Amino acid sequence: MTNEAAVSQFPHLVWLVEFDTGCPDIDDQHRQLMADCNALSDLLTLETAWPRILRKSRELRDRCFEHFDEEEEFLENASYDKLRAHKKEHVIIRRQLDDILAQVSKVAVPSRVEIEAVLLLRTILVNHFFRHDIAYKAHLLRHRVTD
Repeated sequence: MTNEAAVSQFPHLVWLVEFDTGCPDIDDQHRQLMADCNALSDLLTLETAWPRILRKSRELRDRCFEHFDEEEEFLENASYDKLRAHKKEHVIIRRQLDDILAQVSKVAVPSRVEIEAVLLLRTILVNHFFRHDIAYKAHLLRHRVTD
């Protein structure tokens, strides 16, 4: 497979203004995480060395965890009434990302299973952004919370 053909295999995620939550700092973090997902996809597409892909996967996880901490603090200050459930979702995602990284870090040469597991990082985060984070947008707009 040529690099050009491979690149089309994982199309880049694109941020749309409709995804904005109403908090510029949180939205910037979401855009950065999406850019990290795209960079990770590019590394996989270009058949980059596995240790580099693992390093990028860990960076994505770590940045995601930092984002969760900041987002939870922001939502607490904004008196978000569904924060408890949102935090539970973050706990689940933290566990999923750690489990995936533990699995894929065990091998020196990845099989399709490990590559798909790394791609699952992207799916988990995008699902969270667009199903759970967008849910607090209405709350923030109603209360015109500023960070």
